[in-house]
Amino acid sequence: MLIVKMKLFDKESGFHTNLEVTGMKFEPIEGFLPAPPPALNSSFANWQLSYRGLDDVKSCFSSRLTAGKVVNYSAPEEAQAVKAHLNEWLNSGDREWQPIRDQLISIANQSQANQSNPAGQEIHVLLDVPETNLSRFPWQEWDVFKNHYPNAEVILRIRNPSSKTIIPPQNSSKLRILVVVGRSDGINTESDLEVIQELEKKGVEVITLIQPSFQELYQALFESYQIFIFTGHSSSQEDGKIGWIELNNQDSVTIKQLSEAFKKAIDNGLELAIFNSCDGIGLANQLTQLNLLQCIVMREPVPDVVAVAFLKYFFKEFTANKSLFTSVHEARNRLGALNEKYPGVIWLPILCIRESALYKPFTWPGLLKQPSFNPNIILKLIRLGCILILFFFLILSSFTIIHIIRGKEPLAGLITLIEKIVNPPTKLTDVNTPSGTFRYGGSTTWAKIRGLVDDKIEQKFPQFNLVYTEHIRRPPGSGSGIRMLLDGQISFSQSSRPIKDEEQQIANQRGFKLKEIPVAIGGMAVVVHPKLDIKDLTLEQLKGIYTGKLTNWQQVGGPNLKITPYSAPRGAGGTVILKKHLLETGQDFGPNVIFTKTPTEAINKVGNLNNEGDDGGIYMASVYNLVGQCSVKPVPIARTEDGPFVAPYEGELVPIQDCPDQRNKLNYKVFQNSEYPITRRLFVIIKEDAGLDQQAGEAYANLLLTDEGQKLIAEAGIIPVKGLQK
Repeated sequence: MLIVKMKLFDKESGFHTNLEVTGMKFEPIEGFLPAPPPALNSSFANWQLSYRGLDDVKSCFSSRLTAGKVVNYSAPEEAQAVKAHLNEWLNSGDREWQPIRDQLISIANQSQANQSNPAGQEIHVLLDVPETNLSRFPWQEWDVFKNHYPNAEVILRIRNPSSKTIIPPQNSSKLRILVVVGRSDGINTESDLEVIQELEKKGVEVITLIQPSFQELYQALFESYQIFIFTGHSSSQEDGKIGWIELNNQDSVTIKQLSEAFKKAIDNGLELAIFNSCDGIGLANQLTQLNLLQCIVMREPVPDVVAVAFLKYFFKEFTANKSLFTSVHEARNRLGALNEKYPGVIWLPILCIRESALYKPFTWPGLLKQPSFNPNIILKLIRLGCILILFFFLILSSFTIIHIIRGKEPLAGLITLIEKIVNPPTKLTDVNTPSGTFRYGGSTTWAKIRGLVDDKIEQKFPQFNLVYTEHIRRPPGSGSGIRMLLDGQISFSQSSRPIKDEEQQIANQRGFKLKEIPVAIGGMAVVVHPKLDIKDLTLEQLKGIYTGKLTNWQQVGGPNLKITPYSAPRGAGGTVILKKHLLETGQDFGPNVIFTKTPTEAINKVGNLNNEGDDGGIYMASVYNLVGQCSVKPVPIARTEDGPFVAPYEGELVPIQDCPDQRNKLNYKVFQNSEYPITRRLFVIIKEDAGLDQQAGEAYANLLLTDEGQKLIAEAGIIPVKGLQK
């Protein structure tokens, strides 16, 4: 399956856009989409009014939604106007947007032409937008998608700030669906029930609650279900953040009020919620915040015939072993027969999903799999345990006999073996290394380790030949190193940041896992021109600088001088850590940020060594690359304006005129105790595939983690993870 991910981030005049692809080789690109034109917003609002004014639609409105007023707009004409203005917007010749459009076409063509792709391989589009209004637009009507992605469903990613790991649900011996029929005056919910109850013929247990009280639904959600379906009246706030379901004539509740019950249901295996009801974007937002993987909702009120048809077609496709994405796509397209009567109704169903669910197939056969508890498996485990015990006693006997023959203490050899397990190696020579040539690469922060520690390793292990390798196109960095590891170009990588979720997901798709092993400590220093009169900065001020809100040094107590922020390349360890510490989830750098290929380039720019710019530059990168530099000045930073402001160097700042005879020295203590606000770890990244590359990566990490290896790291000027002093 190919997933084309199009992520939009807020800007003043439009949206910064990232385009990525999983499932094929593709270098992510960036672009800029101008804000929707007024004509599109106007035609969409007119379509909503005219659609909501249709008799069959007005009858299914909840008490919270405003029905369509008497208007002079024609629903068919306004639907056509929406499509026309949408295409004018997305087909604009804007030079910053055109590359995104062209690459989307190229990706589709590559997918069709790639002989390695199996016939019928699915391709879908994940749309990640910052505004609910953008998610309501019918993106599937863009001619690029219609012509080049005819079988792709446009899926809406729901952003979730939670870092909670999704626990795979326990297998169940029977698929259970909870159906809740809420307040339904004006709605024929009996037809919905008939469609769902047909699933009982396929061995599904359907539990139905008819207009339950709040307490009844709350208690029911504490049981185990795989699918939750609500049919009746529902609604969302205009911003799409909060949604209501109307249980009966008295009870109208938000997902937040049911949050503990839904959390329990999700922990017990709930994976999909379907709201065959009105305006469900807010419901999807709230449920994914509770870690539900996926929801299907309607973006507008739906007439009875549409609601029933969608459920019928969806389950027909899904129970025929189609993917969730294809099932929604086919069911939505089948609504085309009703589009003439209800113009735009084909736009209404939308699959909302957490990005992590893209890599966890949700299928009908998977829901019907047998429980993980199996008496035969338990019996096999007992037998295996007996064999292992017997094997242990055989080893014990062998050690005893051999050592009696040799005249040694019977248990001496066994004790030695146990000591090796209990007491980790302290010297480099205590570690076993594979023989061969192994390529590695990654973060520039590791340069000092490569220069001293790796040379020592090769001196002691000539058969363990390490070759540093850079990406042929990308600048060196944590991201490019991990990318090369994923692509099989190197054996292990060096990183100054943890593994990203999307990197782990790519690894899972390719049949292995990535593992990170911390071996050292680092941090991010902030440097400016030596003559710039700035004493210190807070993280909030740095956030303002790197998002473009603060553009003049006067705004932070400095001179009247333009701020020019520099950063490492996107994907580099420093950039990822910078975003983690400074920016909100989903927030991106401002358009004023200049991305440089190497630390040297950025240092030259900020220090203005070639008199190519002004003295207002600022740069954030590894403390190891910056603290001892002569042409830039490290600045103390603080988490809040109340301080304390912590410098990355020892004692007083060395004046520029005294360098290089004297240089600022790294303050180890503030990083070891995490007093410095932006502290991080350095990792060896390993590909867990049981191959020789895994052995090489693990051996390299084990060498660095020996006492001798940690001392060598300290000698290289890097802070060891075990807290040894330099």
